[in-house]
Amino acid sequence: MNDANRFVDKGDETILDNETGLIWAKEDSFPIAQDWLDFQAALQFVDDMNKKDFLGYHDWRFPEKEEIEQIFMPDCTIMGRSKQELHLDPLFATGGGNGSWCLPFDQQAAFYFSYVTGMLQHYDQDYSQGYIRLVRLYPKD
Repeated sequence: MNDANRFVDKGDETILDNETGLIWAKEDSFPIAQDWLDFQAALQFVDDMNKKDFLGYHDWRFPEKEEIEQIFMPDCTIMGRSKQELHLDPLFATGGGNGSWCLPFDQQAAFYFSYVTGMLQHYDQDYSQGYIRLVRLYPKD
């Protein structure tokens, strides 16, 4: 698949990744929560967004580490908050955080993916300067 057709703006503040069949929220948690999120706060954020039918859906979830790694685009740059260069497709909203919490996790730590470096790191769950980008499966019907 050619990269030009990979990401599609669905017109409802979501982006379809044709390669994976996943729907990503254009904005991450920062513009909505207006703050950083530790891991537990990110879990609560996902739950809250589902209860509110965020963007008309109630099946948002944490991305898996393999899923979030796939939206990293080293040849693309959008501006995140604090003027950080994020390597995401230009269809994603600017002004977001530098990365996202992702699965799996254990009692102490969770994975955090950086849109700046493309690196996956294992952080204590109480790392307080995190963000979350919501994802859901695109129904094939």
